[in-house]
Amino acid sequence: MILSRYLMRAFLARFVGLLLGLVLFLQTLDLLATANEVLAGGGAPLDSLVRYVMLRVPSLIETVAPLAGLLGALTALVTLAKNSEVLAMRAAGRSVLSLVAGLVAVGTALSILLFVFSETVVVRTNGMLEDWRDMGFQTDGQVAESDNSWLMEDNMFVRVGHVLNGGAELLNVRLLQRGGDEEILDIIDIDRAVWAADHWALTGARRVGGTNTITQLNAADREPIDWKTQLRPEHFMRFANHPNELSLGALQEYVGNVAIGSRPQYFYDTWLHQKIAGPIVLALMPLLAAIAAFAHHRQGSSVLTIVWGITLGFLFIIVDNMILAMGQFGSLPPFVAAWLPLLLFLTLGLWIVFSFENTGART
Repeated sequence: MILSRYLMRAFLARFVGLLLGLVLFLQTLDLLATANEVLAGGGAPLDSLVRYVMLRVPSLIETVAPLAGLLGALTALVTLAKNSEVLAMRAAGRSVLSLVAGLVAVGTALSILLFVFSETVVVRTNGMLEDWRDMGFQTDGQVAESDNSWLMEDNMFVRVGHVLNGGAELLNVRLLQRGGDEEILDIIDIDRAVWAADHWALTGARRVGGTNTITQLNAADREPIDWKTQLRPEHFMRFANHPNELSLGALQEYVGNVAIGSRPQYFYDTWLHQKIAGPIVLALMPLLAAIAAFAHHRQGSSVLTIVWGITLGFLFIIVDNMILAMGQFGSLPPFVAAWLPLLLFLTLGLWIVFSFENTGART
């Protein structure tokens, strides 16, 4: 029990130290690459750089946390194995599973903290950074929305020419209503859409195509008409954002019976699962570290053990990214794409650790 608590404290201390070191290193490289672009925005040099760092660091923390967890657990276990504590435990009839369970418990707690941090800080700073980047890093600029962006709501496709006033005013809008057999029922062009009193008022609306002969719209009609839709101004401001800039609650708006988004629904559904599965990786990393540490604990080479552990970690990241990409393109169901790598490596890790526990490593 004392050894388990010592190992858990050592893992946590190493995790914090490695996390700070990796973030500092990567932030330095990133700042060197983007400093000229940030300073070109015309703001006060020091203020602009500090603002960029403050907005960029949370994303880096989220990115390197699993690697810091792997290296922290690996170095703690290597130190333990190098001093023959593992052999002493086995000779005394003690289970090494308690060591692994303690590390996984710490990793699970860190995963929960990472999830909360991602939902409350990272998504907000990512969005602020992208908005600032779109303004050319100017301190008093406005977000420049791209022309002819597309948005989907159920069977309705929406093309927006320009987004103004925080999404409350849209110019050069085209609506395409699709039928159940993929047939285009209506094509409606709108000069201007304004959000007021919780609804959209359309001016200059006219029907320009489609197979539906019932809809009759004429741009000469001066009276604004209502647009019945669940789309709100914030959707037009952020609908093209990557899911990394959306919280779990915001992503839920992009899936369901009435899906809203600029990408297919399975893309958002995959990332909805990934928002939950992603932080859990931090709890898996101590298990991968245990595989390497126990497999090489008597080989006399700490470097070999660390290299083997890092290789396992990067192999997991590669497999995870490949399968996630397949889910984003619809080749795999969203649940499978988000959870399969985690379950595969979890099964492999548990099998190896239990094998070591029951049979022991060859010495």
